[in-house]
Amino acid sequence: MKGLSKIGSAVILAAGRGSRMRQGGLPKPLVRFMGMPLIERSIRALHSSGIGRFVVVTGYRGEEVARFVTDLGGRLGVEVVPVENRRWREGNGTSLLAARGVVDGPFVLAMADHLLSLELIQGLFAAGDPGQGLVLAVDTCLENGLIDPDDVTRVYLEQGAISAIAKGLDRYNGYDTGLFLCSPAIFPVLEELVAKGEAQVTALVRALAAQGRARAVELQGPFWADLDDPAAFRRAEKAMLRAMKGKHHDGPVSRLLNRPISIELSRRLVWTGVTPNQVTVASFLLALAAAFLLSRPSYLWFAAGGVLAQAASIIDGCDGEIARMKWLQSDYGAWLDAVLDRYADACLLTGITWHVANYRLTEAWGWLLGLLAIIGSLINSYTADKYDGWVRRRGMGHRFRLGRDVRIFLVMLSSLLYRPVELLAILAGLMNAENVRRIWAMRRA
Repeated sequence: MKGLSKIGSAVILAAGRGSRMRQGGLPKPLVRFMGMPLIERSIRALHSSGIGRFVVVTGYRGEEVARFVTDLGGRLGVEVVPVENRRWREGNGTSLLAARGVVDGPFVLAMADHLLSLELIQGLFAAGDPGQGLVLAVDTCLENGLIDPDDVTRVYLEQGAISAIAKGLDRYNGYDTGLFLCSPAIFPVLEELVAKGEAQVTALVRALAAQGRARAVELQGPFWADLDDPAAFRRAEKAMLRAMKGKHHDGPVSRLLNRPISIELSRRLVWTGVTPNQVTVASFLLALAAAFLLSRPSYLWFAAGGVLAQAASIIDGCDGEIARMKWLQSDYGAWLDAVLDRYADACLLTGITWHVANYRLTEAWGWLLGLLAIIGSLINSYTADKYDGWVRRRGMGHRFRLGRDVRIFLVMLSSLLYRPVELLAILAGLMNAENVRRIWAMRRA
């Protein structure tokens, strides 16, 4: 990405007290949002975008914050340099100035109490080199529901340049997101401003704008939030949970049933120490238990197995949700989830096939029907990723999708009606027909 290779470090201003937060008297950077301290969210978000070195400027109860970020750096394998600013009460410009001696090239500037998104960060990086000044990410969506219009810093842009910036600005066409690309050349200007008592980053932006050294990258409504008070926390939490419902490859059962329930579970689990991989394994173990119950001879066992399979499918959505909510995504986690899902599917269908072959049909017919269902279902899952990507690239949006969510919902429904033979026949027909349809659709494209 343009500019990204030249930006190796980030300065995060984490000196504030957070008196409006009212969360146990914690210093503002350590206040938790969705179960994770704000400063950790900032570091994880920027690290996910390629930043490997962090300068964290502390102030109020700085030793606590410094210990936390140093330990976090060790866990993430990144360099974290805590810098104490004893003048933090004078304004956040003094905190930025405190980082002067520990950055030697272009750097990202972020605020510890701002929620960031990949869309916002990558949009800023696309602006390229900040030259001898700075680049500010500006949200040009004036209807952004996450923003408190009375408290946000407003920006007026003219042809990509910052013309004015202030709270309460009458004429404006964007909002200051608090995320910058900066050159070390800004420090002499900042030093002069602080000496004159103008110790705010906003004052620095105005001064650089007057010299033609402050640019903006205009972004239309990226996810971001300035968490200054409990109302801002509530708005941001609702927005984050709402975004979880919009996964592009969710099938109809996931979208209408599984996802609303799993999101509520995830909203509570993020406040615990449960990790996404632990949820993945727990869902798999539930599926194994469901497979065992489905293989048993009586209706009650079979029905209980179907209900448990649906519960495992719902919980299976929580691992990815928790990972996204807490910036814990990993290639290994996604791979583990995919592998255990395939094992779970095979075990569930094998349990149903065992039941049919031993208690409903002859052994030969039962296993033949079961194998067709198993093969069709596994190939359906194997082809899903590439097919979903193709659908997404063509901008086809939400279409009816025959996938794992529909398959397991059919298992539950058929188990309650006690129709195991019909279930295998439906799965064998539907899944293999869907695979042929995908092959034909992509061949035509």
